[in-house]
Amino acid sequence: MSSCLQNRFVISKSKLIGYIIIYFMLLCNQSNFSEIYMTPYRTIIMLILLGVFLIKAKGKIKTYCFLFISFLVAYALLLRLGVGGIGIRIIAQFFVEILVVWLAVSTNKQYFWERYVKTVVFFASISLILWFLSVLQINIWDQITPEVDSLMSYRIYSDSSTYQEFSYKLHGMFLYSHRTVDMRNVSIFTEPGIYQMVLNTAIFVLLFLRDKLVSFSDKKVGRALMILSCALLSTQSTTGYISLCFIVLFYMLFEKKENTERNWKQKICIALFVMLLFLMIDYMVRGKESFIQISLISKLFSGEKKLSLDESGMARADVIFLAIQSMVRHPFGMGYSRFGTLMNVQSTGMAGAAIMQFGAAWGILPLIAVIWWIFYPALKFCKKRYVAVVYIIMYINTVLAQSDLFYPTLIMIPIGLYSLYSFDAAYFAINNDREEYEKL
Repeated sequence: MSSCLQNRFVISKSKLIGYIIIYFMLLCNQSNFSEIYMTPYRTIIMLILLGVFLIKAKGKIKTYCFLFISFLVAYALLLRLGVGGIGIRIIAQFFVEILVVWLAVSTNKQYFWERYVKTVVFFASISLILWFLSVLQINIWDQITPEVDSLMSYRIYSDSSTYQEFSYKLHGMFLYSHRTVDMRNVSIFTEPGIYQMVLNTAIFVLLFLRDKLVSFSDKKVGRALMILSCALLSTQSTTGYISLCFIVLFYMLFEKKENTERNWKQKICIALFVMLLFLMIDYMVRGKESFIQISLISKLFSGEKKLSLDESGMARADVIFLAIQSMVRHPFGMGYSRFGTLMNVQSTGMAGAAIMQFGAAWGILPLIAVIWWIFYPALKFCKKRYVAVVYIIMYINTVLAQSDLFYPTLIMIPIGLYSLYSFDAAYFAINNDREEYEKL
């Protein structure tokens, strides 16, 4: 009896540690806590994670990660000796983001996908409730949490090369962050564009890695999709909407037309119709303050009602074209300092397009290495090729809009696939004891 209780305690303890590490991974995904309090200690965090990785990592995943980060370090040293502009700060940022995903996946093993989805759904539920209360001007959260000066800022562009930058305050960091600057749902993260990738990767797992979610019944999947979709709608993130459209489109077009799949497609069509109806009513009632006006119409149409990118979109386009020119002129990289100076001269500012900025700063060879390192596991280990295509579209769509290449919740798909394919036998063996597994 005591032995049984002891085993249960061990299982509960390992489960708790697994969830804590997944939460830590989310914190490293540009959360407000990470940006304010963890950034000064990022080098120390990198050294700790690197030590754990070198001691604990085994097999092909160790080779996969170690060779890549070794290449980045070696190339960074060469680039720093040549043109400068790449230092320990950027290396530490990349290392922490990559290694924290390895730690989360290797700790949770075959349970990783389910625990990740459950964690995201939990925080999405909290964020929806508190966001909706703030929309109704019921500011309970602001009253029970202290106001904090955010280190982040937002920009208002008057055109593609002219902008004003403003800082803002926020309330809460660990369960939900309410930004005083707008009414967009960001959960614990710094901006809606970051939160949308967390939600979309969870939706991706629910729809395309369904076989990994053994303890999820159809009802659980349906509830999770509804919560995640509503949370994504509340972010008012154009990037998030685009990724969701591709996820749903590929699911509707390519998933097998079995009875269960047909039922799911009917449910998704109904959900899409309800969301479209909501957006139409919201637009008719709130006009310029509506979701569709802020997230879509204002970004596609200029003041003269002509089809064009908005000012922030044009700024990103300018960065992309500037980065392409820089890669042609400096194929071995020019460093972030020189590229940043060039952007300031061109007055574009650091307007996202992380993958292009990386190519300009590091050069063409590291850019190819990054693309291979991220896309290869998806192409190799996704049983259905179109699933890999969806992930690639989602990744490119996000990193063209944001300022980082290695967001943990984006690269967890390839690292997770590479790590966990070797656990398949053990994974399905667990399913023989369904009741034990549902304790997950």
